[in-house]
Amino acid sequence: MIRRWFPGNTCPALPNPGFFDVTSWTNFIEQAPATDHAVQLYRDVTELARSVGAFLAAGFRDGEPAVVIATSAHWAVFAAELEWRGWEPAALERKGLLMRADADELLEAFMDDDRPSSGEFERVVGGIVDEATARFPGRTIRAFGEMVDVLWQRGEQQAAIALEELWNELAKTRSFALLCGYYLDVFQPDVQRDALPEVMRTHSHTRTVEEPSRLAAAVDQALTEVLGPTRAARIYLDVAEHVPHGSLPRAQAVLNWLSTHEVPFADEILERARMHYALLRAAA
Repeated sequence: MIRRWFPGNTCPALPNPGFFDVTSWTNFIEQAPATDHAVQLYRDVTELARSVGAFLAAGFRDGEPAVVIATSAHWAVFAAELEWRGWEPAALERKGLLMRADADELLEAFMDDDRPSSGEFERVVGGIVDEATARFPGRTIRAFGEMVDVLWQRGEQQAAIALEELWNELAKTRSFALLCGYYLDVFQPDVQRDALPEVMRTHSHTRTVEEPSRLAAAVDQALTEVLGPTRAARIYLDVAEHVPHGSLPRAQAVLNWLSTHEVPFADEILERARMHYALLRAAA
């Protein structure tokens, strides 16, 4: 079970150690164990496409089928990424290795007013997974979906989380690994305080930025500039005390800590971290 940490708890309940580390993410992309449910946060769809392309291509190499539920605009970017990796989407569809559905259209098939219907979700989405399974019995399906993000961007966050939970229920009776994408800005305090805990609660693997090591350097520099080295060191000690090692990337844990415990400084530190992260990426 994935448990949530509420800042201020004296005995924090967090996901298992290693849950967010780089090795765990790489293993998910390459091996895609059944029932694993990962999420990539992004600000540029090309970042998301690199994860989706790597995830799908690793499966195609092993003859594993894929189900992609994407918006039409994003599918064009994903298809280009697959082609760059040497896979022709049209040929994959003809072979039955790739099944596609439009995220907006599929949502309409199982939404009941402002909530997803569990019965209709089982029928519609479960039916797609079952069809892929029938074509490739004994194989783990690699699924990508962004219906949750469509809901989130509409302002229907509760419906998005309810849909994530339906995916998790579906995984108890089907053999698939699922990757999701969310358009979220990790350098916004409200995202750190409110959105991320809910998103992380429903996933087994989370990547908040494409380059975690650069995020760590950016956060460290921003902290030192705004608070000075002594107070920055104190915050690292506080985070280490409350967040078990390995349960979150240290930089991400610090951002969450700042957004809930150092509110007067959070906006400035996160904006500086954003700037340094962008500069580090540009210099690479």
